[in-house]
Amino acid sequence: MPDCWARWGWVDPPMSVFIKAFTGCLLVLATLLVGPAVAGELPSAAVRLAWLKTSTVDPTSALESWVQEVRLRTSIQADPHTAAVRPEDPAIFHFPLLYWAGDRAPPRLSDTAVANLRQHLSTGGTLIIDNVGRAEASAAFDSAVRRELLRIFPQPLQKVPPGHVIFRSFYRLEQALGRRADSRDLEGLRVGGQFAVLYTRNDLQGALARQSIGGFAMAVVPGGETQRESAMRLAVNLLMYALCLDYKDDHTHVLYLLRHRRGEDGP
Repeated sequence: MPDCWARWGWVDPPMSVFIKAFTGCLLVLATLLVGPAVAGELPSAAVRLAWLKTSTVDPTSALESWVQEVRLRTSIQADPHTAAVRPEDPAIFHFPLLYWAGDRAPPRLSDTAVANLRQHLSTGGTLIIDNVGRAEASAAFDSAVRRELLRIFPQPLQKVPPGHVIFRSFYRLEQALGRRADSRDLEGLRVGGQFAVLYTRNDLQGALARQSIGGFAMAVVPGGETQRESAMRLAVNLLMYALCLDYKDDHTHVLYLLRHRRGEDGP
């Protein structure tokens, strides 16, 4: 049984939260076996991304592009509409993955926000933090994020080791790139043996964001479109990990097995 079943062990959760908590992993496994839903249909409990409203950065375009890539590349049923929530709002418990972006120091989190995030991340939620500084990673955002995370969990960020399932959850990746390539690594916080917080300093949203007319909003440096594709793949892997965690470490990867038997290369 995939660890997503165990990790979403909510304590007396509302039924709607319980149902949504299992949706992503169930949809991934089911659609591999019986095929995707009829075109145009979207399950009522489809995975929906949410971002934390703590600064002036609005990542809606990037998250919509993220969802689009997930829907095109995988069997995950993802809601194309993203949500903006404040960390103090109990609504955060309805979203398995929360996204927090910034290019400057955010305001100090309230005690309520700290408590909410601690509970959410301790009971199965995943928080992706993205340093979206333009020329380089924002030192002010970096410092503030590390300070606030220590209020949530009294442990420092650590490097996600090479070969971790995050780098294999859908695509096989060697590094974690975004619009920039300041660092090849992901950092994270483990909660209950799993990474509940993942932090990239490479402006992942910058590689995903699109203009209103459809083209990408920003150039990717230094690797251009090849690097943008790597960032897209990282985004897919992050969502897959948030939904199913280390199912690849515990079970045969169904999609890989099917492709291997057909003589095709894995993703």
